[in-house]
Amino acid sequence: MSSQAHPTAQKIDSVAELNQLFQQAKGIYLADFTGLNVEEVNELRRNFHKQRIVYKVVKNTLIRHACENAGLKDLIPHLQGPTALAVSLHDPALPVKLIGEFTKGKEKQSPVIKAGMFEGTYIATADVEKIQKIPSREILLGQILSILQGPLAGFVGTLNEIVRSFLAVLEAVIQKRQAAGEGAQAAAPTADAPHPSET
Repeated sequence: MSSQAHPTAQKIDSVAELNQLFQQAKGIYLADFTGLNVEEVNELRRNFHKQRIVYKVVKNTLIRHACENAGLKDLIPHLQGPTALAVSLHDPALPVKLIGEFTKGKEKQSPVIKAGMFEGTYIATADVEKIQKIPSREILLGQILSILQGPLAGFVGTLNEIVRSFLAVLEAVIQKRQAAGEGAQAAAPTADAPHPSET
């Protein structure tokens, strides 16, 4: 008889841990870490740890089970080859920014973000650059504080910069949802029943 007929207790616990992590996450990203040596991996882990980002290398089969349980089916097609998870419980853009800073100026652009979820919305590789332009939570709060403390003359310019950064990602989100058919509700007929104003 095959000893692999049922998942081991360790695998079940690993999937349960990922399920809980995904439920609490603000940002979830799959990264291909091919080409990183041990020193670089340790450096990346330290960078993530300092910012309270969960970074772990997990088998694709375990991530797939957790994605299925959490309803993150858009990530499943990207579970090919070496995969690392970068998960933020507070700032959905922070893992992308840390990976961008880590690869800046390096000949080998690794790790590479394959896909992710930004506040529950699917993010493809093409959207990563837009996310990198969003101010971090600390910078955003600092900008708002400077607006409140400073003269009103700089209010409009600073606020517009913040809004533009968010709009770039929001625009991509809207386009994806429309393409998926979620925008069809706006075109649905609303006059199925007679108006009760006259009887």
